[in-house]
Amino acid sequence: MPVVKKTVAIHPIMDQYVRKTWAMLVEGGCDATYSTAVNFMLLATVLEASGQPNGLSEKTRALIWDFARDQETVGELNLQDQLASVIKHLSTVRIREEEHITRTTKVSVKQQRHS
Repeated sequence: MPVVKKTVAIHPIMDQYVRKTWAMLVEGGCDATYSTAVNFMLLATVLEASGQPNGLSEKTRALIWDFARDQETVGELNLQDQLASVIKHLSTVRIREEEHITRTTKVSVKQQRHS
């Protein structure tokens, strides 16, 4: 099964629920990870919504739209997501630079030995 690996920013309240779900899954005997818990929660929501004649309840719909329209919260989550991408990129650049330095140093040492 192909897996899409993404880094996402999760609101601290959602993180608490993901961790509670993760603990529940582990206590239930599942070999679960944080990602398993997130997928479990998403699947439960999708199945719950698809099983109802009108999808999610009016109350739930109102709450999730309020969240989506909360510019401060969404802006902070987007910022954290962007920062995670920048950090990942910088880490990759650092590794490449270290590999380049190592190769350059090895060539320099070989040249000194042959002189």
